[in-house]
Amino acid sequence: MPADWTRHAKAAPFKRNDQMLAVMPIGSVVFPGSGIQDNLADKARKLGIPVWRF
Repeated sequence: MPADWTRHAKAAPFKRNDQMLAVMPIGSVVFPGSGIQDNLADKARKLGIPVWRF
């Protein structure tokens, strides 16, 4: 899912995280990076979605 930078500006990657989690995936693989990845992992855990960090 691409981030909609035109519509959401700086919040775009965080909105994309919300969209990805809205489909209730069976898991989330998170690689080291920025706070955007940490945001995804935190939100996934709160929803009970398993998170694997590499």
